[in-house]
Amino acid sequence: MNECLENAKKNLNIQAINLKRSEVFVRDDVEFTTLNREAALAQTFRAVERVKEVVLTDADDNEFFDYRFTYAAAIRLIFSSEEEESGDDNYKPIVEISTVFDAKYFSKKKLTEDDLKAFAADNVGYHVWPYWREYVQSTCARIALSPGLEVPVYIISQKDELRED
Repeated sequence: MNECLENAKKNLNIQAINLKRSEVFVRDDVEFTTLNREAALAQTFRAVERVKEVVLTDADDNEFFDYRFTYAAAIRLIFSSEEEESGDDNYKPIVEISTVFDAKYFSKKKLTEDDLKAFAADNVGYHVWPYWREYVQSTCARIALSPGLEVPVYIISQKDELRED
């Protein structure tokens, strides 16, 4: 593992994973009880959208750092026959579940941008993933989609890099 990732892992201590935003969409013209799941496919998305650093001080004026990683994840089910048009802005999937989570970490040491990018790529998604999976499972139950959408175990891909807008 690279030096930046090792430094981040050594210094960042997870404090909380909080749901910041969520949205659920179910297409009007679809009835789940008669839906042919073999004619549908799932599309997914995941990314660290931003990292925020807040400098804090304790009663003795010692500095410590609060790092907030904003992590977005989404899954949707589309008809296979509509895959080409599914990239259009006005496309309506069968069902779509999207979320934004805040992953909060404390550090006694200020980290570099490279440290944070390395950590974002390899660790934040891993920490958020159990919350994301539970959210998808419980949401599918609430909308009566059975079987629910499957969110596989998290595999570190080295591609969850900080998105630069």
